[in-house]
Amino acid sequence: MTDKDTSALIETLKATNEELLKQVALLTEQVEYLNKKLYGKSSEKNVVNTNQLSLFDEDKAGGEDDEDLPSHYRNFYLYAIH
Repeated sequence: MTDKDTSALIETLKATNEELLKQVALLTEQVEYLNKKLYGKSSEKNVVNTNQLSLFDEDKAGGEDDEDLPSHYRNFYLYAIH
């Protein structure tokens, strides 16, 4: 190999190395982003389905039925729930 061939090979290898370093940096950034998204803090969005009845909505729960229960049952349910 001549000096000219060696210099051309070195330049080609430098360019390839530079491209690979950029690719590694990009992939490292993607891994960090995905790790944060997968394992990082997240806020749960509370999506309410208007067609579904709520267990805790006292207005729609029909609390009037409690009056038919004996007082010791009413007290138990009142204190157990709250």
